Amino acid sequence: MHMVRLFGRTFGFSLLRGPGRALARARAAELRGELARATILFLQAGRADEAARVLVTRGDGEPNPAARLRLYREAATAAPAGSAIAEQARAKRAAAVVALAADGQPTAGQRRDLLAAAHDLDALGLSEHAADAYARAGRPEDEAEALARAGAIEKLDSLLSRRLEQDREALALRRVLGDVAVLLASGRRREAAALALASDDPGIRERGRAIASRRVTGAVLPAAVRGREMVLVLGDQIVVGRAPGTGAERTGETAIAIPSPALSRRHLAIAREGERFVVKDLGSRNGTAVAGAPLPGGAAVAVGAGIEACLGGEVAFAASPASEIPGALAFEIAGARYVAPLGPARLGIGDWRLERAGDGWIELVARDPPAFDGVLELTDRTTVLAGDAFSDRREAPAVLTIRGGGSER
Repeated sequence: MHMVRLFGRTFGFSLLRGPGRALARARAAELRGELARATILFLQAGRADEAARVLVTRGDGEPNPAARLRLYREAATAAPAGSAIAEQARAKRAAAVVALAADGQPTAGQRRDLLAAAHDLDALGLSEHAADAYARAGRPEDEAEALARAGAIEKLDSLLSRRLEQDREALALRRVLGDVAVLLASGRRREAAALALASDDPGIRERGRAIASRRVTGAVLPAAVRGREMVLVLGDQIVVGRAPGTGAERTGETAIAIPSPALSRRHLAIAREGERFVVKDLGSRNGTAVAGAPLPGGAAVAVGAGIEACLGGEVAFAASPASEIPGALAFEIAGARYVAPLGPARLGIGDWRLERAGDGWIELVARDPPAFDGVLELTDRTTVLAGDAFSDRREAPAVLTIRGGGSER
């Protein structure tokens, strides 16, 4: 008794029994176009080869790719080993696997099926078709070998030329990525972002966008210096007001906006005159009072050891020399505290200072001692990114941490 499992069922038949009545019924069913019934009757008649032939015919006429593949698989299972119909069914099954995986990136399961199909096609002497299956499975070395076995010299030359070009492109991309990494590691972040953004590769451009998104440009910068949290305000003069602008009125000016109707658009200026810090009312509508006395418009008053003022009769303001970093002024307004060097932003770490470049990037200038990012020594002018943590010795704790990307207030 010979057993065949098909359509989820097991069929048993004698290979010694003649065609008999079942064979006649099978042929009649096939003539009537009842191919599914004919398949079962051929199996019952002991003609697995005929059953496989009908299954192949059904597969050839099936428009649905998945259903077509299933029928070819059933045919390959049913066909007697070594028969012509078995080889035909295997070839069609393999071709259907390749066709089903033609669209998009194959899944892991599809890649396994493609490799099995390629081996089948190779074994059947259809090496050129096997090469297509290897290509879709992402196996270029096997594809080349199959094309060589098939004697498809032109296709092999084309494949090798494509691989050579791909290798050149991959090498060029690796060089760009390496250059970007070197620029980042040395502290030249502006150049790293520009190089990555100029690339034709989407992944490298995305790397450039990620670098640029951490760019520190604003003059109001949350940071920590030697563990002390502060909000640094860069610039030679600070203007406080309801809507003081963003420095368009004067180069080196930084705006602190306080949304109070009591304040004028440009209410108060904070600056350095020689060795002293001064505050100046800018001709505000509601005025500025220092120690209860009105401050004349345009008149400057020295901060000295510290002053308290009221802006517009409503907003409290206080200023005094900063304890956070040497030579800076600290001022408090609207519940926030700011540290303003009012000139070169010296941080009290050797000669380290923060500067705003002409293109808006904030740079850390550090020569003595040099700045380190972990084990890497940075260039003496490092373009700063949000999240940076700089140390003054290799692998030492950070002495300067940049908390955010900065802003214009």
